[in-house]
Amino acid sequence: MLPFLNLPVKIIKLFSSNISAEEVAAGVCMGMFMGFIPLNGPMAILLLILLLTFKINRLAAVLILPLFKIFYILGVSGLADVVGGVVLIDAGFLDPGWRFITHFPVLAFLDLNNTLIAGGLIISLILVVPVYMCANRGIIVLREKYFDKMKESRIVKWFMKMPLISKLTAFIGRVRSNG
Repeated sequence: MLPFLNLPVKIIKLFSSNISAEEVAAGVCMGMFMGFIPLNGPMAILLLILLLTFKINRLAAVLILPLFKIFYILGVSGLADVVGGVVLIDAGFLDPGWRFITHFPVLAFLDLNNTLIAGGLIISLILVVPVYMCANRGIIVLREKYFDKMKESRIVKWFMKMPLISKLTAFIGRVRSNG
């Protein structure tokens, strides 16, 4: 039907549900990893499989992915190319390690010899701890201080009073309870 109309409800559920802050922060980090690499190769498929396999909040990853992809487009891709070039080409002492990785049967297909992918993964690995800590603390603060205010705001009340939205949420609720 129109799933984007249900997006505000999903965001509110993200803040109010029993999902741990660590799971949401892990989803934000996975969104960062996916945002800082090109999404047209086997590494993106591997990250998607990891997202679906492990206990990572998928909604947080999907919601934050466009933000990190915008950062990637606005300049992180150039930085990733430079970092990947330094690690793959200029750092000669890493050649035996890269030779092992690129000749290993499974790892050879992940395009780790691409400067954009290697640089994006290195940048993500550098930023994973600060992003995880900020996201974890941010979700805790949002849940404690702002969730009740957000739920009682005029915008949310107005949005939920709209006839189309109320009919759609009722219909979706019926479909989910029957299915």
